[in-house]
Amino acid sequence: PKVYTDVLKTLQDDVPGFGGERAREIISKELGKPCDDVFQNFSMEPLAAASLGQVHTATYKGKKVAIKVQRAGLKELFDVDLKNLKKLAELLDKFDPKSDGADRDWVSIYEESERLLYL
Repeated sequence: PKVYTDVLKTLQDDVPGFGGERAREIISKELGKPCDDVFQNFSMEPLAAASLGQVHTATYKGKKVAIKVQRAGLKELFDVDLKNLKKLAELLDKFDPKSDGADRDWVSIYEESERLLYL
């Protein structure tokens, strides 16, 4: 229903991007070599920005590509969140009455989610 989609639209990211030089630094650190050694025509202005990162364009081996650059420090934040979620999953496994008949294994659900996050 429209009332739900209107509310969900308000949850979309409206985050300013970080600088193109910062994006190049993040890429260089991740790849272990200067960004210019890998990409040509790197766009200093992002196409889009969100809470987790932003997208830039560049040329790679003669083809125009989009590069998603993750904001620095997210892994550390995810690690803290995951540690807390694991504790919650362990508690849910102990105290979930499963009165609806479902056979949930909260720790297994957590472990699969953690694995998918770090693929």
